[in-house]
Amino acid sequence: MAPCIWLIDDDAAIRDSLSLLLATVGWQTLAFDSAQAFQQNTGDLSQLDGCMLLDIRMPGKTGLTLLEEWTQQGLALPVIIMTGHGNIDLCRRAFKNGAFEFLTKPVDADLLFEVVGTAMEQQKAKVEARQQWQPLQEKLATLTAREKEMLKQLIQGYSSKEIAQLCSLSPRTVEAHRANIFSKLEVNSLPKLLKTYGDIARETK
Repeated sequence: MAPCIWLIDDDAAIRDSLSLLLATVGWQTLAFDSAQAFQQNTGDLSQLDGCMLLDIRMPGKTGLTLLEEWTQQGLALPVIIMTGHGNIDLCRRAFKNGAFEFLTKPVDADLLFEVVGTAMEQQKAKVEARQQWQPLQEKLATLTAREKEMLKQLIQGYSSKEIAQLCSLSPRTVEAHRANIFSKLEVNSLPKLLKTYGDIARETK
C-alpha cells in the first residue's frame, strides 16, 4: 500500500481542514471518524505505510489505548497524537506508549508540516531498510539450528578452534559447518560475513 497519512479524528471540521492542509504539499490523507471505521478499512496493520495522526479524545477508547493495542497488533507507523487538552502528564503518557510526537490543537501548520515530514522520512528509511534486509533474512532462514548458533559465534569473534571446544565438536566438523554457512549466505570471507550479516544475525533467533 502506498505511503499516506492516516488521520483519525471524530471532529469533521478537523478532518477536513487537516486533509486540505496536507494536500497542499502533496500528501495523500485517508481520514476516518472513528477507530472502528479505520480498522474496517485497513486490514493488516503491519502492512500500512506512511504515518498516523490520531486524536487522543474520541468516543470509546482513548487514542493512547488504541496506540498501545495497535502496536501490539503490528502497527509500525510513526503515530502523532493530537489533543485539544494538552498537559505534561498526557504528553508523557503518549511518548511512553510509543507516540512519535504530541501536537496540541489548533495545530500550527508549519509545525504539522515539519512533524509529518520527519515521520514520513523515518518511515521511508525503515521500509527501505526492511526491503534491503529481506533477502538476507531469506538466506539466513536456510541455515540449520546448529549453523545459526555457529554463525553467532563467528560474529562474536570466536575462532574455529574455540567454537569446536564450545560445541564439543571436532575442528574438522566446525570447518565443514563454516563452509556451509559461507556457501548458503553467499560470502567468501569472514570480513564480508561480518559486514553483510553482523547486525541482522545478532537479532535472529
